[in-house]
Amino acid sequence: MKRESALLVAALVVAVAALTSLALSGAVTDPSAPDTEAAIDRAGTASLLEVTIAADEVSGETVTLAVDTYLQHEGRPVENVTVVHRTMDADDSLVVDVTEREVGTLESESEEVVPGTVDVPREGAHRIETIVYTDGTRTETVTHRVSGLDSLTPAYADTGLEFHSYTGALVDVPAIEYEVESTTDGRATLEVKSYLTNAGDETADDLELELKARQADSNIVADSATVDLSGVEPGETINPTAELEVPDEYAYHLDGILRLDGTIVATDRAGADLRPNATDGDALDTGEFDDDADENGFEASEADAESHDEAANGADDEYDKEDDASADNTPGFGVAVAAVALLATIAFARRSSNE
Repeated sequence: MKRESALLVAALVVAVAALTSLALSGAVTDPSAPDTEAAIDRAGTASLLEVTIAADEVSGETVTLAVDTYLQHEGRPVENVTVVHRTMDADDSLVVDVTEREVGTLESESEEVVPGTVDVPREGAHRIETIVYTDGTRTETVTHRVSGLDSLTPAYADTGLEFHSYTGALVDVPAIEYEVESTTDGRATLEVKSYLTNAGDETADDLELELKARQADSNIVADSATVDLSGVEPGETINPTAELEVPDEYAYHLDGILRLDGTIVATDRAGADLRPNATDGDALDTGEFDDDADENGFEASEADAESHDEAANGADDEYDKEDDASADNTPGFGVAVAAVALLATIAFARRSSNE
């Protein structure tokens, strides 16, 4: 019996040791302990939510873009956060401008807006990379493509007054028209009238309209006149008029040139055919002015951006995998070994009692 008792004691020691090892390693946990305790202890994060881009100041050659970066802070304070904007030419990837904004420490557990600006040429398209650094380590990046900057109006030419654009049945009618007031000794007096509308939100002042009669064949200006314009209210349409005297029996381009402080801000053209034998087949090609504007207009769109949700999920998955790995690699006895040891002890005890 001494031998059986010794074996029984040894089996019990093995079972107790196995269960103790599992308890100490965390395999047997207190149900009252929160499951999120380990997650709470994780370091804080500064997530990049979105980046907005808008035109701020426009000059003849460059545009200053306002770039606002939205960061979301969670968890413990995050120190030494920096936002960098790097602008590159979309065609050759040459760096055009780099700006850096020191954010410092994030600790409010809320959304924070980090304002910034970049200067880019009006010509061509550009890529703007927004990079978030924490303690000198790049954590997130998003890229935007910006195009159509040449369609933006420079500050020196910013006015709401423009040649009126007709719609509906009059869509092809120019904003300049004329009447023949008189013809004397081979010369004709034309009353040239233009239609201008203030499409802006402020009163238009200190502008001038120059009207020219340009001979269609020779491109020689036969006559011109200038009309001063001021006090045009938002939404108001005016029709400044001037008289031009030109040689009769020729075809002319009637050019309208609108200036603000000496800068041309708008142009339009119509035709005046004074030829006595002109037919419909001789219709004058007015060859409308080209304002060189980008038809697509200013556009800023996200391109080649990382998925912030996927990045967050990847971090969570990595954290879960670490937990699983620590559970599977528990030092000492595993759950199966402990169960076998316990069953062996019970079986041995029954055998000893039967004997």
